[in-house]
Amino acid sequence: MRKKKNMDEEGNAGEQVGRVLTVSLFLILLTFFILLNSMAVIDDQRTRKAFGSLVGAFGSLTGGLSPLKTGDSIMPPSAPIVNEKFTIDDLLAFMDKETLENVQIMIHADKEIITIDEKFIFDRNKRRIKESAYPFLQRLCRVIKDGNYSVEITGHTDNLPAYEKGYRSSWELSSIMAVCVLRYFITKCNIAPELLLAYGCSYFRPVAPMTTRGSRALNNRIEIILNKKLSPYLRRIYKKRRKGIFVYKNFDFKIFQNKGIN
Repeated sequence: MRKKKNMDEEGNAGEQVGRVLTVSLFLILLTFFILLNSMAVIDDQRTRKAFGSLVGAFGSLTGGLSPLKTGDSIMPPSAPIVNEKFTIDDLLAFMDKETLENVQIMIHADKEIITIDEKFIFDRNKRRIKESAYPFLQRLCRVIKDGNYSVEITGHTDNLPAYEKGYRSSWELSSIMAVCVLRYFITKCNIAPELLLAYGCSYFRPVAPMTTRGSRALNNRIEIILNKKLSPYLRRIYKKRRKGIFVYKNFDFKIFQNKGIN
């Protein structure tokens, strides 16, 4: 009897140990799944932004979505969303390999300088912007609008004779390049003309030696300077506090009073 009793006690003890081990295993698995779930929580705002980017880039998605809709209309927000400004960092994030090879962006405390190779932005006669450059320029215009920048657009050439390119001088060629970009910003992107200034620099501001064909070509470029404050030229216009039209390089610009611009 004593031997049987001992066997029963040992059996009960073994059964209790098995139950403890089973419960412990379930608790460990439960903790593991809770951890996985917490790591897999989806950020609704980022998801909406991603879908919005797809719609903006590709025009439309299945289900009758309009290219003019944003990601917020695709997925109903769980909380109010604040419209974020499109910045230089966002512009960099959208630049593909070809753009990165032809566009340089330098960020300073008081301005950003975007340098664009002429082959990337212009067709052969330098008077028309390539359609392939539209996506980059449109996003750049969004940066300008959201940041309320004043903008200087400067054209630059190499020192080869301008008549070989079909122009009377390098001054004419560099000015035409700058004004072509200015016209695009105004007509295609609705940038306020009073915030834009365009001029040519000929070959007098080189960024590379004029010694070889390769280094010389680096000087054929457009520089777009985003000033966080108005340039002195535009500041003089605002200080006069006048309305009306002024003419610059055969372009008519309408002046508005805006006391909020520094």
